[in-house]
Amino acid sequence: MEEHREKLQKVEVSYRSFLTQHEGHAEVLARQISAMQDDRLKRLIVIGGDGTIHEVLNGLKEVDHVQLSFVPAGHWNDAAKGLGIHRHDVQKEVRKQKRMLTKTFSLGSFQDHAESPQSVLFLNHIGVGFDAHVLRKTVHFRGKKWLKRLGLGFIIYPLSFLHSLWSFKPFDLALFIENERKVFRQVWFVIVCNHPYYGGGLEAAPEVSARQPGFQTMVVTDLNPFKVLLFLSAMVFRKHLGMKGVTLFQHEEAFF
Repeated sequence: MEEHREKLQKVEVSYRSFLTQHEGHAEVLARQISAMQDDRLKRLIVIGGDGTIHEVLNGLKEVDHVQLSFVPAGHWNDAAKGLGIHRHDVQKEVRKQKRMLTKTFSLGSFQDHAESPQSVLFLNHIGVGFDAHVLRKTVHFRGKKWLKRLGLGFIIYPLSFLHSLWSFKPFDLALFIENERKVFRQVWFVIVCNHPYYGGGLEAAPEVSARQPGFQTMVVTDLNPFKVLLFLSAMVFRKHLGMKGVTLFQHEEAFF
């Protein structure tokens, strides 16, 4: 953060900085900052990863006059890859222009009526099925605090992944796209993509772009633990779309 402060001070750009303290704090801060500053706030520069930018976008969803700059500084940075953003872009723009250039990207909006009446914005993707199961296992992993204290926090996700290979139960899905109902059995993955990158740089939907309206949804069926590994390995080499049980849809709106 210090290097960005120095660049802003050097070109005499007025700013204030805030640090997040916990999960969900970025959304609260973005909402509070936009309310306090009102029309004086022109741009937020967000330094963080995919989770941070997701929270900030949802904190600003009632605001339409604030521009956003993003400095990728997370573990995966799928958003930065998908949008073509590099770590030093903001510094270069400030140094050359004394202002930041503006590009427009499309966002998705997701609503789970069973959980909340509020919609959630997303920039990356929404996943339902095996990947969500792994994340839930990771969040609620027994002994998580102790492993982190011992410096072994890095093994939590792999252990959750291996456990999920055998504990996840595939499900049936009714998907409504463009007023057409499609039914799938034994579903393992449902991934709604706003840009190509997923899960730390894997190109789940290589042809989709956040610069264009619309999304691509991938439904993956009839897997087993071995085939899950095969599917994810194929995604590394962009060969997964030709696999049996993988279906890809282009759409602007979907219900399931």
